[in-house]
Amino acid sequence: MGPSEGKVVVETDQESNYPSLVKFDGPDDPDLPLNWSFAWKVWVTTVVAVLNLIGTIASSIFQTGSKTFMQEFHIGQEVAVLGTTFFLVGYIFGFLTFGPLSERFGRKWPMLVGITLSSLFDLMPALGHNLPTILLGRFFGGLFGVAPVAIFGGVISDCWPVAQRGVAMALAVSLVFSGPTYGPVFGGLIMGSPSLNWRWNMWVVIIVGLGATLICVVAYPETYPPVLLRQKARALRRKTGNSNLATESDKEGLSMEEIRRKYLIRPFWLITTQPILALLTLYQSFVYGVLFLFYQTYPVAFGEDRGWSITLRYLPLLGIITGVFVGAAGIVLHNQLYLRHYCHAPDGSFIPESRLPPMIVGGLLVPAGMFWFAWTAAAPNIAWPAPVCAGLLIGAGMYLLFIQGFNYIVDCYTSMANSAMGVNGAMRSVFGAVFPLFASQMVHGLGVAKTVSLLGALSAALVPVPVCFWYWGSRIRAWSSAKVLP
Repeated sequence: MGPSEGKVVVETDQESNYPSLVKFDGPDDPDLPLNWSFAWKVWVTTVVAVLNLIGTIASSIFQTGSKTFMQEFHIGQEVAVLGTTFFLVGYIFGFLTFGPLSERFGRKWPMLVGITLSSLFDLMPALGHNLPTILLGRFFGGLFGVAPVAIFGGVISDCWPVAQRGVAMALAVSLVFSGPTYGPVFGGLIMGSPSLNWRWNMWVVIIVGLGATLICVVAYPETYPPVLLRQKARALRRKTGNSNLATESDKEGLSMEEIRRKYLIRPFWLITTQPILALLTLYQSFVYGVLFLFYQTYPVAFGEDRGWSITLRYLPLLGIITGVFVGAAGIVLHNQLYLRHYCHAPDGSFIPESRLPPMIVGGLLVPAGMFWFAWTAAAPNIAWPAPVCAGLLIGAGMYLLFIQGFNYIVDCYTSMANSAMGVNGAMRSVFGAVFPLFASQMVHGLGVAKTVSLLGALSAALVPVPVCFWYWGSRIRAWSSAKVLP
């Protein structure tokens, strides 16, 4: 059952003496997404999480067919990995594009158009017979495929009140963050079939992406309140014949200067003037790059070193996925048992730093899990469950770093959260694109143990970042707030 039909207030424009301004009928208007039924909001959140899953699986599934891809085109590993890198380079520009589009044209259509175009561009690697065609298709697949990732935070904020938003965000992000890890798992199962080749990695993404889009065209609602009001105003104009009916967003418009300031300049201004955003983005970007490096480390550790088949060598990544969902359960408990009771100052204001304790825990779990994995995966005399269980710590730790980092950024830069999250996503994509370029050489040159140990040491060196913000975050925010663009 969708959102109920609510009333629309039409205010009188005193200067021209006719009804002109269309508004919602107060904060309890049933047309507002915040007032939709619980079941309908769960449906909306689930769909946007699944669309995110499709887009993020596409980012990493290509890599599992790299060996047959290399044989068909007579290329080396350094060129084959560009299939993943180009996709993530597309992510960089997509993050900076679809956030602004969602604030002007709503959530539904930018998201669905993005997934549709991404699926269509995936036809280029699925059908292409030369390298430029395949790589160009991967780039545009990433550019448009990131649309749900760039928009899902806005959908959740549209639908869920603050008291419930933390739980909704925690569960949705668990799917978003585990998506790239599902890619190699599914790709390994596809490549394990003797009747399927590397192109079927793309065909699966195309079929699922276009199928999900067709369902969403008819069964997914718009959630952005200004766009819902504009739809109401259009309906009233047709019904009454009064062409002067409009909404506040119609009257305000969006000038080119405002677009340039808010969406082109502000993200880069923030990253260069806000220490909190810059350091958290660096931390999360490094961890994101490490995640993509693992997609080439695991098949070496379990395939080349332990002799597992291509179908099985990616399955240990399920340990990381399980850790992500364990971390999500921990965040839900934290929100219910701690955050709602201890997140406000004596004056009643929300304390953003109350988000940080789980992030600190995540920062400790990541290097612990990486050291555990490094020295058990590389030892054939140690049974395979040991390195697989290490993935639990890695997945849970990475998830805690990401979800609480996102929440902390939003809390610190509420009025400019889209700009802050856009540049954060773009920087993460840079690291995700670069790390696979040297992953194979590093793992084969140093070995699994030394490679993962080195990365674990770098992860440990970044642990003080959220600790410092726990102690001095409020002072840093006060000091840097004067540098924020109006």
